[in-house]
Amino acid sequence: MGEWWQNRWLRRHVMFIPFGVFITTGLLTYFTEPGLSGVRIFLKSAASMVDLGTVIYAMAAVLTERVIRMWFWALDERRKWREKWRKEAQAEGRAEGQTDLLNRMWVAARAEGNQELAAQVERVAREEGITLDEPVSQPKSD
Repeated sequence: MGEWWQNRWLRRHVMFIPFGVFITTGLLTYFTEPGLSGVRIFLKSAASMVDLGTVIYAMAAVLTERVIRMWFWALDERRKWREKWRKEAQAEGRAEGQTDLLNRMWVAARAEGNQELAAQVERVAREEGITLDEPVSQPKSD
């Protein structure tokens, strides 16, 4: 992620800190002292927990940021892996197709007695490291 993301992320943190600390402190007070009644008593109790609320909010913000970064990293790695797998599969398919085509041409050239074409196909197969024999897949008969 670029530097623009860093600047935006920092700006968002600064904008949301007061709200996050307020919500975190409110929830912390609510869960630790559930029997409080009245706004004044609740706010007085919450005021004593602001420091802890700030620390908890900061920990949650850092954890959230790291999880989001790991998530995008994992998605990027997955995209790279799929692209690599797709390229390998395409190369394998092309190699099989080339082998099959050369074999079919070679068999057809020999069957028709075209020694010149058969010799050219053999030369190309040697250059590509392909062993000529019968075609890999059988031709469709109509």
